[in-house]
Amino acid sequence: MSAAMDSRQKSVIRSTRTDLLSTGVYEVGGAYEWVHSLGVEAPIPFSALPISIDSVPGADLLVVGVGGDRHRSYSTAAGATVFDLITAGEPADLRSAGRIWGTALSCLHESASLIGDIPESTPRTAQRSRAWLRGAWEPAREVLGERGLLEIRRWIDGELSGPRQVVVHGYPGMAHWVVTPDGAVGSLLTGEDLGLAHPGYDIAWVLGEMAELHAFHPVLRPAIEELRNGFLETCGEVPGPSEMGPALAFRIAQHAYDWHHYAGAGEGQAKALLRLAASYVDTTREVQ
Repeated sequence: MSAAMDSRQKSVIRSTRTDLLSTGVYEVGGAYEWVHSLGVEAPIPFSALPISIDSVPGADLLVVGVGGDRHRSYSTAAGATVFDLITAGEPADLRSAGRIWGTALSCLHESASLIGDIPESTPRTAQRSRAWLRGAWEPAREVLGERGLLEIRRWIDGELSGPRQVVVHGYPGMAHWVVTPDGAVGSLLTGEDLGLAHPGYDIAWVLGEMAELHAFHPVLRPAIEELRNGFLETCGEVPGPSEMGPALAFRIAQHAYDWHHYAGAGEGQAKALLRLAASYVDTTREVQ
């Protein structure tokens, strides 16, 4: 937590905890401090990659965390989540909110760079996925099959080794894109999962999260579609038709793994997500 916060009166407005990540949100003098801490079972620490961001339009949407490998603190005018925005039932320009989200991500990809020579630059989310993508988690083996896991691995390998490599957020979904209650202002909380990859790695993460919500929350579909349409206007080039399936499947399956291992979901709940992931890949063809 920042020294500035310690010297001013603060109030807790949100607190969530899983074994992967704990989040506290504090109101301080009309602004907000988001504090992320590693959960007790988190397999690896936060990314330590140092970055610089050029002073370009949109750079103010990026809030780089302060702290070490177990705690990060972010100061912003935004104290709500995107999920709050789409479930509040209050008027909000969701398409505009999606545009701002896409702009923030595009700005990161175009204006951020790593500082110094970094030996390990794989996004933290890709590092965390290695074991289950190699078959170490039985539900994923059962539902996705060897073919489905291979399709996802091939997509990730392409994102991490292709000719265009930029600084990616690594986890740019609703846990890290925070907004004001009307969605007019937002901040992308940045730093915990950083790495180098093709921009499509990040874009697919957001689209996969939206696809999951669209599938399991029918009442939210109109709001999600408005948000998605705005996001697509500004986020940059999305994965092509042959890549989109495994790209969406990766985000959904990673959530299944995290929900099951760190947040108390039963195997049946995890498999429901994995079946959605499997619908985006070909799990029947013979592995070659």
